[in-house]
Amino acid sequence: MRTVFVYGTLLRGCHNHGYFLGGAEFLGDADLVDYALYNLGSYPGIIPAGGEAVVGELYQVDDKTLARLDRLEGNGWLYTRKKVVARLGEENLNAEVYIWNGEVNPRDKIELASQPWNDAKIMGR
Repeated sequence: MRTVFVYGTLLRGCHNHGYFLGGAEFLGDADLVDYALYNLGSYPGIIPAGGEAVVGELYQVDDKTLARLDRLEGNGWLYTRKKVVARLGEENLNAEVYIWNGEVNPRDKIELASQPWNDAKIMGR
């Protein structure tokens, strides 16, 4: 089993959650420090950014689910899956997260106060 930090369309209530994480074990709401969240249109991406944070969720997934997530995220092309340390309450947990490989526009940054990602709010912006 692997622990995965999600921050966008895979969050509960977002359009990819049920298809990919409906059977996964939810560990809780978490955050990832030293990364910033950006609106890329119909989905978000994160990039390393000191002093920033991203709100998301942690899940335990099996290898089959992880392979499906890799395909969804275009692992190695659109995003790269990377090992990180996520904060779950007072506990730090090793996890994996998908990091955006492309460029971002600074005006598309989603500030911490406007997180977590929400399909309806962000896509309708």
